[in-house]
Amino acid sequence: MQLAPEYQVNIQGLHPIMRLPLKAAEKIWKAHGRPEGVTITAGLNGVHSAGSWHYCGCAVDLRNNYFNAVEKRQVFEELKAALPEYDVIGHSTHIHIEPSDSLAEKWRLI
Repeated sequence: MQLAPEYQVNIQGLHPIMRLPLKAAEKIWKAHGRPEGVTITAGLNGVHSAGSWHYCGCAVDLRNNYFNAVEKRQVFEELKAALPEYDVIGHSTHIHIEPSDSLAEKWRLI
């Protein structure tokens, strides 16, 4: 696992609810030929939409732009399958992960 230096990634204060997604992503990225594991491009850093889970440490963005189109889809689908209680949202350069509303309620985040 590594932090993208160009984004000055901050994961200090990341909520424990995000440990499972990072562990799952690390395993999936390595299985898809990324020996360094997953690269985090956003935790608590960056500018996000109002009300974003990033601001309270409950969301991460993970780099996927080094995968070809087929691998991107496979990685995305594997991540969604591994994290049924999370919202996994694919973008062209990254995958965004945050807790689903039901999981956030279980953790009393909302």
